[in-house]
Parts: sequence; C-alpha cells; structure tokens
Amino acid sequence: MREKTSYELLETMREAVRLLREIYRVLQRDYQPITGFQPIKEQGDPMTLLPIAPGFTPGFSTTTLPAGTVPNPNSKPVWTTSDTVNAPLQANPADATGLSTYVAIPATAAVGTTFSLTINYTNADGTVATQTNSFVIVAAPSPDITGFTPIAQFA
Repeated sequence: MREKTSYELLETMREAVRLLREIYRVLQRDYQPITGFQPIKEQGDPMTLLPIAPGFTPGFSTTTLPAGTVPNPNSKPVWTTSDTVNAPLQANPADATGLSTYVAIPATAAVGTTFSLTINYTNADGTVATQTNSFVIVAAPSPDITGFTPIAQFA
C-alpha cells in the first residue's frame, strides 16, 4: 500500500472538516436552545376539560419557544407547584417530552386557593427557560341530574 501524498492528505483533512461542519449544523438545528415557553394552560378539548376543583386531576401543558424546538430526551423539563398540599403534581406517563403534567387536587383542597405551576428547562449551554402561571381552585360542579322525585301537586 502506497503512502498518500501531501496533497491527498490535505484533501482528506478538508473532507473531514466539511463533514464535521455538517454534523455541527445538524446538531445546532436539532438541539436549538429553548428560550422560553408558551403560557401554561389546561390541556384538552375546551368542552371536556376537567374543572380545577377538589377531587379532580386536570392536565396542564405548554409548548417551547422558539416554535419547533424540543427538549433533549436525556434532559427533560422540570415541573413544580407552589402548593404541594392543595395542588400536588402527578407525572403524565404518556408524554415523552415532559411538556405536560397533571395536578391531583385532593377532595380536601380549599376552594379559592391560588397555586402556581412552573416549568423549567436547562439547555446544554446552561441557559434556563422558564414559565410560571397561576390558577385558582374553584368549587366542584354540581352533579348531573339523573332523575326526579315523584311529581306532587302543590296548589
């Protein structure tokens, strides 16, 4: 096997540099830093959302900014609640991105209590994206009417 000439070595090195630049470009595109989040909101169809009320477990979600950025699968966002008694968090096992969570409001939660949800994400470069929104625990809805008592004459 013959040795490469200086020119051939130089061309091999140029090709290696070109490939490294292409890898860097792809990594920058795929792991663009998350700079923030959209406001946290209750997730789901507005007509079927669970109330933020005692005895219910509503789900909350957000999306990343800039649009299209995604958390690194090895470093998911972290959710926190300001009230671990009346609004404790419950992980959403169906969400691989970590951009949603549940709040398991106990039946004993006080109506009118305000709690905050915060999501934080630390990018590979150490910068942190965060979003906090507040919610109020409301009274549970009255149960559905399922029937009536016998009709009685009143006058």
